[in-house]
Amino acid sequence: MENLNEHPQIAELLEALEQNGLTKEKSEVQSLVTYIGSMEETLTGMLGELQDMRKEINLIHNSTLRSKCQNLVQKADDKIRQGFSAVKQTKDHLIQTAGNAMKAFREKGKDTLAQSVRAMKIPEALDKLSSLFHRLSKDMAQDTMKLSSMNAELQSAKGHFKNMGLLLIGKAAKEAEHTKTDKGILSRLSRLFDKAQNGFASLEQKAMDAADKLRVNRVKVSVKENLNRYKAAAKGERQAEIQPLSPQPKITEKPKER
Repeated sequence: MENLNEHPQIAELLEALEQNGLTKEKSEVQSLVTYIGSMEETLTGMLGELQDMRKEINLIHNSTLRSKCQNLVQKADDKIRQGFSAVKQTKDHLIQTAGNAMKAFREKGKDTLAQSVRAMKIPEALDKLSSLFHRLSKDMAQDTMKLSSMNAELQSAKGHFKNMGLLLIGKAAKEAEHTKTDKGILSRLSRLFDKAQNGFASLEQKAMDAADKLRVNRVKVSVKENLNRYKAAAKGERQAEIQPLSPQPKITEKPKER
């Protein structure tokens, strides 16, 4: 995975923000860069585990169960790839806007640099990502419930084979062993789905927290700036009030001629 902090456009923008004292704007860009890295790491791990699980699914003896599991795994794969698509779109947009910001900075100066970062709408981008991962987590939870139902059905079948006892001891023993194997695979798949759901939920929460933090910081900075302007104005008024009056020139009367 590419470290976005080392990307030329991003690194140049962060350095320019630092050098020009735009700490709030730098914090906003850095928060999105950090979140993108977290998304990539989480989704890459989820996809790798899911691909390993596919191999186990192919070993399920019950063809109906195997087909259902394969469909659910494919749905999970699609969800993860939706996440990767969102990562790519967010990353590409950030790199492009970072390049545009530096171009405007070189042409027009510091004020344009700050405006360019605000135009990136980073809190809003985090909101969209949070909504996406909320939906993916919710969908994943529903699929996890389906697996639980399938597991319960398999458990019932296992009990059925036990009850057959010695009637068909050879076939029953074989079927019971297959059911045991299938149940183990299904349990591992359920745990993986539960982990994936938690992964999506974690990305949702991280995006939400990052967006909220940026908004709070914006309010704090705005309040501080307004307070500083108020103090400066009040100080100016006080200075005007205590400014000593200029001494009036003394008028001397000419002596009257006699």
